[in-house]
Amino acid sequence: MSVALPAIVQLIAQRFQREIITSELRLMLLQVFIVILWLNPERFFQTLNTVAANDPSTQSVIVNFFNQWMTDCELFAGVHDRRVSALGLCTLLRIDAKYYSAISNIVPKILPKCIHIYQGLMKTYQHNNEDDSEDDTDDDDDSVPSGKIFNR
Repeated sequence: MSVALPAIVQLIAQRFQREIITSELRLMLLQVFIVILWLNPERFFQTLNTVAANDPSTQSVIVNFFNQWMTDCELFAGVHDRRVSALGLCTLLRIDAKYYSAISNIVPKILPKCIHIYQGLMKTYQHNNEDDSEDDTDDDDDSVPSGKIFNR
C-alpha cells in the first residue's frame, strides 16, 4: 500500500478540485482519506506534504479536507460510514495539533463531532436490534440467536 499511497492521495486531491455533484461521491472520497489517516497518521501527513510539494494545485484541497470532513460529519449514514468517521476522529484526538496546521483549525470541532457520530451509531444499533427482535418472533426459525451461550 505504501507504494500506491501517494498516487491515491494525489488522485483524490485532484478529484476534489473538480465539481462534485453528489454528496455520496464526496463522502466516499473523504472516507478514503479518513481510512488512510486512521491506518497510519504519520504516513498520511508525510504523503499529504509530498503530494502538495509535487503538485501545488492540490495544496488548497488538502488543507480543506479537514474542514470538509467536519462539515459533512452529519451526512455519514449507516454503521460502516459512521465507524470510519469515528475511527478517524479518534485518531485526530491522539495527534498533536501542532503536527499539522490544518488540524489546529478544527480541534474545537473534533469532540462534538465524535459525540454526534457516536449518538448516530447508537441509534443505528438500536434500530438494527429492533429489526432483529421482530425477525426473532418467527416460529419457523430454529437458529440459535448470536451471543447466546448454553451450559450443559
